[in-house]
Amino acid sequence: MPKRSVRLFTGLAFRYESRELPRLILTQPSVVALGSCMEPEIKKGREGITYLLGQNCGMTTLVVSVMRPRARRTRGSFKVSSVAMARIVRKSANLGLHLVGQAHTHPKNAYHSKGDEEGARIAYTGYVSIVFPDYGRRLPVLDGMAAYMFGSDGSFTRIDNERIIVVQGVTS
Repeated sequence: MPKRSVRLFTGLAFRYESRELPRLILTQPSVVALGSCMEPEIKKGREGITYLLGQNCGMTTLVVSVMRPRARRTRGSFKVSSVAMARIVRKSANLGLHLVGQAHTHPKNAYHSKGDEEGARIAYTGYVSIVFPDYGRRLPVLDGMAAYMFGSDGSFTRIDNERIIVVQGVTS
């Protein structure tokens, strides 16, 4: 964790260690769209992949939309080409959004596998990786999912469930 100096009053300073925890905020429409994007794979019993669009600032990532890439999908893996990835990045930029993460499914349990770590084509501080169990069959319910954030230490860290927030729509 980075150490920062804080000056209180005049001439008095102390150092503290920043312990900001990762936080993930999803809009309800983006959660519903996750299920829609992965529906073909859910029906076929294959791993699905969807990219998350939004904004991030440090340890907080906000997801407002999702985008389905062209990919090769099997019962146990997915592969997105660099060309397909470039299309996602371009489309998100055209919308004024950033590519802030990915969501994919596993056949059984939700966890970040060694392949998930190695296969993350984009990874920067604040980038999120969400894994859904049972090929995503529970979507749009988020039960059983596991979410991770890439940190400045170069690795993915699990986001505590209480730090994952779904923002409902506002009615007037």
